[in-house]
Amino acid sequence: MITLTISSCGNKKNSYDEIASSGRTTRTENMKSNLTTFTNKGVMIGQMYGTLEGIGWKNEKSRSDFFSICHDNPAVNGYELSGIESGKKKNSDDLPFSWIAKNAINAFKHGSMIVMNWTAPDYNGNKDVLKDYVKSLSNFISSLQDSYGIKVPIVLYIYPVDGKSWYSQLSIDKYKKLYEDTKEMLDDNKVTNVILGYSETYENNAFLERYPEDAEIINITYLQTKEHINIKEYKNTLATFLPKAISYAQEHNNTLGLTTGIESIPDSNYFSNILMPIFEHHRLAYVMFGANHGDYKSGHFYTPYPGEGNDKIRGFMKLYNNEHTIFLSKLNGLYLESK
Repeated sequence: MITLTISSCGNKKNSYDEIASSGRTTRTENMKSNLTTFTNKGVMIGQMYGTLEGIGWKNEKSRSDFFSICHDNPAVNGYELSGIESGKKKNSDDLPFSWIAKNAINAFKHGSMIVMNWTAPDYNGNKDVLKDYVKSLSNFISSLQDSYGIKVPIVLYIYPVDGKSWYSQLSIDKYKKLYEDTKEMLDDNKVTNVILGYSETYENNAFLERYPEDAEIINITYLQTKEHINIKEYKNTLATFLPKAISYAQEHNNTLGLTTGIESIPDSNYFSNILMPIFEHHRLAYVMFGANHGDYKSGHFYTPYPGEGNDKIRGFMKLYNNEHTIFLSKLNGLYLESK
């Protein structure tokens, strides 16, 4: 094991950020190993922007809609990085990257896992443009350090397939080549705090066909917006693809995460009757709910918040109290070497 000395810069304190034989920081490598072992303990529960915004608030210190309901925080925090490559101040969800950086660092310091998606713009075949994009992405990720210079381990999903983006329209071979080229660029830029993953939005056709062999974790996204709610279809779809996806991940020595939710939670039994049986019968690394955002009238929420119906809150509390779920208070040692 090689130890790198991080010299003091500004208000940064002297520190040692250890590099494992893989070339990644030891905390990143430990997280990768623990993702596999933690699936035997339960499923980590998180949310997109869970500690950064919620219903009626944004960027408030020590706040989350989770905490307002169950006095606990997400074990997983998710963020979108679209726009970082172009030098924009805000991402595609209108959240400043300065907020995202500070929030992610703080979540890491409290022990949470950090997930980031990069929905990249079309570089129109210009390799130099792509290199510049990846360089900007690399600089941002490498800058995520605490006051001791310890880098935040990141699960990074590059080019998440959603059926709409330009890279989702590429042939399977061209998509995999783009993924591999970008991985090489991240390596060339000496990014040492990333576990590179593959993410796709579930569709009936082409299930996991684009999976690149270099990916180290898989995420499947299945969300229903309030305009397209069909609870029966939701249950049947999860029952259909989850066993296949978990089996696929295991065959490739990977773990599976799920990004999901039904916007506005029309069924108060959603958490207890639909999700809890899944957690009890399927080994998932994490479940990350869609983001809560907007005002109280917008209905843009995937988890309950104060004032949003006692039945929904009670249902969420059943999820919280289930022995198979891991919220932040129960998430211990994610970045430590397992014994």
